[in-house]
Amino acid sequence: MMRKTIIVTSFWAVTSLFLTGCKQEGQPSSTTKPSGSALRVTLLMKARTNPFFEKMAAGAELAAKEQGVQLDVMAVDRETDTAGQAAHVETAIGKGSKVILVAPADSKAIIAPLLNAQAHGIKIINLDNRIDAAAARDAGLKIETFIGPDNAEGARKSTEALIAKIGGEGKLAMLEGIRGVDNAENRKRGFEQAVKATDGKVTIAAMDTAEWATEPALKKMESILNTNPGLKGVFCANDMMALGAIQAIASAGKTGKVFVAGYDNLAAAREAIRAGTLHATIEQHPDTMGKLGVEAAVAVAKGATLPPETPVPTDLVTAKNVQGQ
Repeated sequence: MMRKTIIVTSFWAVTSLFLTGCKQEGQPSSTTKPSGSALRVTLLMKARTNPFFEKMAAGAELAAKEQGVQLDVMAVDRETDTAGQAAHVETAIGKGSKVILVAPADSKAIIAPLLNAQAHGIKIINLDNRIDAAAARDAGLKIETFIGPDNAEGARKSTEALIAKIGGEGKLAMLEGIRGVDNAENRKRGFEQAVKATDGKVTIAAMDTAEWATEPALKKMESILNTNPGLKGVFCANDMMALGAIQAIASAGKTGKVFVAGYDNLAAAREAIRAGTLHATIEQHPDTMGKLGVEAAVAVAKGATLPPETPVPTDLVTAKNVQGQ
């Protein structure tokens, strides 16, 4: 059974900072103030329509209550909405936020808005999807810490499970996230690493982007199936795309012939594993990211120097361990 309690050691986790707190919803936003002197923190996420980010928000909100933080949670409608996320940065500045926790929609586009926040004295903590380190450094953006998973490692684990399912040889496809975005590129790299390790027994038949979304994934998977009749499986860089791929495979009458692996361990993905239509996914603990993000915000507001990054584990989920979740 997959371990549900994740213990991440970081020096801010032992910092004594206890008040009382509450939450703020994202779109539209509202705030209940725990006290007039509470630290104000903003959590900026991608689309809250993706249950992954609901879990991140829940972890942050729980920590905010425990730590006495006034938390504003904001999300965009689409994961590609970089302009909307930039607007949320401006809102955070206007509300007097002292720390921004950000899971960026784009690893580079977010830098300019965050530079403006930094100019207003706001500290920046990066969650989940890495801000481009070189571009940030060149621009003069200081990132206090990164909290998140090794996306390449997680994708490699999911792909390796898929390769084992197809018997170690055959043609695979991949549905990618938004190209150029750090977590999408690293999941692509992990997929390619797993395929390369087979020494040519597994080959890549097709790769296309569905930009993290279910409906585009369904359409892209239909096209891949039509042009690759001998396909044995597909790795999808998140579960939202995996759910679309599963629909396309079912419509083509190839359920049980073309296997699917995903990433994120959404509730719908676990149901698909139980139903036998999804072979594997990856749990990367977004609730832990949110929790640690708030704890880091409290620490940095107190003047602490944070470590460059705090890794969050990636755990493989298959039929062998899904029943306990």
